[in-house]
Amino acid sequence: MVGIDDGFFPPSFKELKLSTFLVGTLYQGKLPKDVKVKLVTVDGTDGTERAVEILRELGGADVVFLDGVTVAGFNTIDPDSLLQFSKLVVVIYKFEPSIEKIEKALKSHFTDWGSRLGVILKAYSRSNLIETRWKTMRVALFGELEIDVAKLISSVQLVSSMPEPLRISDVVASALSRNSVLLNSASRKRSSSYI
Repeated sequence: MVGIDDGFFPPSFKELKLSTFLVGTLYQGKLPKDVKVKLVTVDGTDGTERAVEILRELGGADVVFLDGVTVAGFNTIDPDSLLQFSKLVVVIYKFEPSIEKIEKALKSHFTDWGSRLGVILKAYSRSNLIETRWKTMRVALFGELEIDVAKLISSVQLVSSMPEPLRISDVVASALSRNSVLLNSASRKRSSSYI
């Protein structure tokens, strides 16, 4: 299993088109095995590409967990594109998204708002509320659909409602990006790969 999540970035990174960290954590059973870190452009269009690079470098995974389909602001990851390296992509929504607010923000800030909104709507339209051992969660599935997703998610909810591979990717990305010297240095380098 792999969880992919992004890190923090200051608001000024939006205007400057700088980057933040995108982290993928590979788990075998209930233990982490490997971590890959990439740079993803804030409000850019390279989210899917970076997620694919992470999965390729990790050797793929049966299941990939995403925290929504937006990263680094309104950059997006298309779950269908990850299926070349995974049998199943599970999109978890920590909070109920306001599609109206998202659409309004996209229309007012991006000329390519339609393609970004398309990825967001595709995932949201496939989502359902499921009951896990921690709480009811909104989840969208892509790929191998003959699975008890509530049982799958519950089996990897170790210390919170978030699946452990996704939680650890969030922890690593957040820790890296909260180091302002590291984030500024890496972001200005403009490279897709960090480690």
